[in-house]
Amino acid sequence: MRPVGFHPGRQHPREIDRELPIGMFDSGVGGFTVLAALKKLLPREQVIYYGDSANIPYGEKPPDIIRSWALNMIEFLLAQKVKAIAVACNVSSSVLRQEDIERLPVPVFGLVYNGATAALRSTKNGRIGVIATPTTVATESYVREIRQRNPAAAVLQSSCPRFVPLIESGHLSGKEVDAATREYIAPLLEAGVDTIIYGCTHYPLLAGTIADHVDGTRLVDPSVEIVKELSAYLREHDLLRRGRTEPDIIYASKLSPQFIATGRLALGYDISGMCREHVLNRLG
Repeated sequence: MRPVGFHPGRQHPREIDRELPIGMFDSGVGGFTVLAALKKLLPREQVIYYGDSANIPYGEKPPDIIRSWALNMIEFLLAQKVKAIAVACNVSSSVLRQEDIERLPVPVFGLVYNGATAALRSTKNGRIGVIATPTTVATESYVREIRQRNPAAAVLQSSCPRFVPLIESGHLSGKEVDAATREYIAPLLEAGVDTIIYGCTHYPLLAGTIADHVDGTRLVDPSVEIVKELSAYLREHDLLRRGRTEPDIIYASKLSPQFIATGRLALGYDISGMCREHVLNRLG
């Protein structure tokens, strides 16, 4: 199984309308880091975002269940008529299969492919750390993706089960966040990594605390990298939006005040008027 990544040169069976929105999904608020990066680079583009906040955290759930939920969200976004989809969730990127993506009528962009590429560019000593949820760590998606391109690279993973529940409950700093960060980062530094990948889109929301603990080690944010790849694809295929900018639409399977508050912190503006609650039918 190969982590999701769009490969240049692949042709899609139908012409894509450049004025359509971009689809994006995550297990909750973590994908707002991808949305923020996209709006900074492509401010004219409209985004339809789906956060599966009713089922967080994804990080300790069975891969087959997560895959079924991810496919469900992809089908929902396709029904909204999007021109591309960004999988703004590392664990979903880790469990989706290439055959899941190849059958789709629009390009799909994943985090693992982009995060691994950026980490290999960044590292000087070939020792790369990954902080991620337990399920992403268990899939070894980053390990495989990095070693496929550099078999000599040493990839060390740190499972961080407390991060997502803290972030989703609005705790972005403080003693509990500091203690968890120290616990998760220390083994990587002791192993001599010079680059650490945020293996979950939630984690950049803790960037201030994490930076205090990494002692100058380079941090790679796949959220930024996936947007760069998406932007390059849209430019190359003349799919950048030319019409007037439309407001983004944010769906959540459980819309709470905390979801809206964290969105405001991540994006820098009030999202309450953009949000809608929508529960998808589940197979898993």
